[in-house]
Amino acid sequence: MGSGPDTGGAPRRKRDADATRAALLAAARDLFGRHGYEKVTLRDIGERAGVDASLIARYFGNKAAVHRSAVAEDGREVNAPAEAGDLGAYTAYALHRTDRRGAPGPLVQALLSQSSAPEVRAAAAGELHTRLVTPLAERLAAEGHEDPAGRAEVLISCLVGVIALRSSNLFEGLASMTPEAIGAVLEAAAQAPDDRPAPPPEP
Repeated sequence: MGSGPDTGGAPRRKRDADATRAALLAAARDLFGRHGYEKVTLRDIGERAGVDASLIARYFGNKAAVHRSAVAEDGREVNAPAEAGDLGAYTAYALHRTDRRGAPGPLVQALLSQSSAPEVRAAAAGELHTRLVTPLAERLAAEGHEDPAGRAEVLISCLVGVIALRSSNLFEGLASMTPEAIGAVLEAAAQAPDDRPAPPPEP
């Protein structure tokens, strides 16, 4: 008699591959988010994930590629294009998330590290523009602000700095503020009228 259907074939291998890729990605997000791009090796990621580091090449390619995937996956946890319109609410969310995981995250680490590979910083900046700067600029444009793109970049840069410095204990006031209070400050800055020069007096 012939044997029954093989239930341990391709579907099982696919589940195992998906689980391995997810474990590597989770490990990369955590390690890059805590230590930055340069200090993390592929071996570190494999050891944290509990798998052979050589599998990173199979699922992602190289170190820069797994970093890009880690940054993108980190951003997909929140619907930033919708939330960034309310800068105060998004700021509070981002700071609470930073507090929970005890690290700034892979995107902020990449942006702040002057020694990161250029393509890594460029990819992180692109992700930041897509998920935060662009939707905030669209909101500011709809509200009639001058140079909405530049204003959005200034505000999001402030948010990145707050995320990076709040846990450093270098600024006592910043460390003592709640995420909601910090969000209110940035939201007030977003709503502030443009500093436009007064028109010249009529002759």
